[in-house]
Formats: sequence, structure tokens, C-alpha cells
Amino acid sequence: MGLVAPISWRQWTIRSHKFAWPDPILMVVISVIVIIGIVMVTSASYIIAMGKYGDGFHYTKKQAITIIVGMILMYVCSIMRPEAWRRLASILMIVAVSLLLLLFIPGFGVEFGGSRRWLQMPLGFYIQPSEIVKYALVIFLASSIAKKGDSIKELFTGFLPNVLVIGGVVCLVLAQPDFGTAVIITTVGFLMMFVSGFRLKHLIGSFILCTPFLAHFAVSAPYRLSRLKIYLDPWGDPLNGGFQVIQSMVAFGCGGKWGVGIGKGIQKLFYLPQPHTDFIFAVMGEELGFVGIIILLILFYILIVRGLAISMKTIDGFEKYLAFGITSLIGLQAMIHMAVSMGLLPTKGLPLPLVSLGGSSMIMNLMGLGILMAIAKNNESYQREVFQ
Repeated sequence: MGLVAPISWRQWTIRSHKFAWPDPILMVVISVIVIIGIVMVTSASYIIAMGKYGDGFHYTKKQAITIIVGMILMYVCSIMRPEAWRRLASILMIVAVSLLLLLFIPGFGVEFGGSRRWLQMPLGFYIQPSEIVKYALVIFLASSIAKKGDSIKELFTGFLPNVLVIGGVVCLVLAQPDFGTAVIITTVGFLMMFVSGFRLKHLIGSFILCTPFLAHFAVSAPYRLSRLKIYLDPWGDPLNGGFQVIQSMVAFGCGGKWGVGIGKGIQKLFYLPQPHTDFIFAVMGEELGFVGIIILLILFYILIVRGLAISMKTIDGFEKYLAFGITSLIGLQAMIHMAVSMGLLPTKGLPLPLVSLGGSSMIMNLMGLGILMAIAKNNESYQREVFQ
């Protein structure tokens, strides 16, 4: 017997003409965030791209291509029945883990900055398997939790199998190494188990057991230990380890209430490292000011609240947990990226969803939001409230 039962494309799509369009609120919010993102990527990367490639719009063009591909895939996902992802959960998990394993095979994985996180593709593009495995794991956990039903409360039949899957994926991600993604995966996985009704004593017990391991990993490498020290006192090493955080704070300070204007920021000009990826929120703080930052926060707030509303109104267990997982994944990444940029958390190389430069992140987040729209359309009570 195969992993996926035979099913036609017609059976995999939502065929209702009445609810053919995606969720209008989600669509508007996503579109506005993406537009803000590509404008800020252009502003933050123009000088860097000009110096490196002789074309100031090099990164803008790459981002535009990934947005177009992502939007197409988002629409495809929005018309697919969520049941299709339940059927594909095991296959997606196997594929995602296989891509992670490819990173460690010579000739496949590409190393940048001491980490092997990318697989090189034709035409100069790269894919980041960790972005794929985030969503594969969310889909797999939603399927597993819904399938097990009340047995999720049992230690050996419900809790341990899911924790072992999460732990296996986290170990592969840590081997790259990518501590930030490992934290995201672990947190989202445990949040999904918490809201689905796993016994609190199992969750707390596993957290207590995992804490020493994570603490050891956080301080075992000199650069990670340095990040923790810099987080506590960035001015203790202002020209080296604390440089990123200090320059990010300077950017927010220079922005003031209204910002200096798009394209007029100074910190992105080789003062702020990775201004178009890891610290694009700081560039926005300088160029758009406090008002611009508040607008972006409101947009993400609407996105997260909408996603949680879809999850709460959905009757089917798999769809409920999947909607929650997708929303948590995007919301948690956005929160951590913003907190790091403001010096509220230790420095982590996490992109701002739908904003930062990054093809794998952009495409996977848009696909995830497409699935969220499909869940909304597939839920009759939610359809009546939104579309009638």
C-alpha cells in the first residue's frame, strides 16, 4: 500500500464557485506586507548590489521572481482541499528530511558564514531546506495529532512519537548549525501539542529534560556564547561583537517619528550588517520611523489574529491544528526578528516573513498562507461569516 491513496486533481481542489476567491482580508494584508517588503529590500540592498554585481536592482529582481512564484503557488494552495495535505504529510516529511541530509553530502550543500544551510540550484538560485522542513513538520504534526485522537494523552503512543520526530528534525538543523531555526521548530511543535490537548506534565517534563541540552548547545560554541554576552552588554564590545545591535539601535533612533525617508537611510551603507535580510526591520525603523513600524506591526497583528480565528472556527481537527501551526510559525518568526533588531533577544539570523530577502522563506510562507486560505474556504461556518 502506498503512502498516498490515488486521487484525482479534481478531488484535490475546492470546487465551490461561491467561495472561489481567497480570504479578502488575508489577501489584502499579505499584499501590503509583500509590497512594503520589496520596497525595503530595494532600498536596503541597492548599494550592496551595485558594489557586488554592478546592478543595484540585482536583489530586487531575485525577490520579485520569488514573489511571483510564491503568489502563484499560494493561489494553487488556496484552491486545494486541506485533506490533500493530510494525505501528503508523510511524503512531505520524508522529502524535507532528505533535503536536510543532502546538506551534509559533499557537492550538494553550500557553506556560507560557517553554516551549511543551502542547496545550490540551477541559474544561481539556492534553496534552504530548513524553510521547507518547518512547514513539512507542521503538516506532519497536525496529521499525527488529528489521527491519534484521544491517544495523544498517552505517553508512549501519543506523546513520545511526536517528540521524537521533532527532536530528530531539530538535531539535523542544529548540525548545520542553525540554532535560531531549531528554537522556532521546537517552540511551534510544543505549542501545537499544547493547544491540541497533550498532557501538561509530559510537556513540562520534556522541557525540563531538554533545557540542559539546549543550554549546553547555546554556550558550547564561542560565537554563541559571545552572542549571549553581547546581548547583556552590547557596549562592552562596540566595534566587534556588539556592532550589529548597536548600529540597529542607532537606526531606530535616527528614524524618529516619521523616518528619514525611503532610500535616505545611512545605517544600511555598510554600518548595519545584512540590512536586506537579518536586520531589515532596523532599516525600516530608520527610513519609515515609528509610524511605519507601527503600521507593519498592525499588519502582522491582523494576519496573526485572522489565522488564529480561522483555526478556532474550524471544526476538523487536522485543519484546526494546521491553521494554528502555520499562524504560529509566521507570527513567532516575525516576533523574534523584530525583537532581535531592537536588542530584546540575542542576535539570530532569522528573516522577517514576507519582507526580508530570501527565496525559500518567501515561497514557503506564501504557500503556507495559501493553505490557511484553503482551510478558511473549506470551513462552512467561516465562509458564511466572511463571504455572505
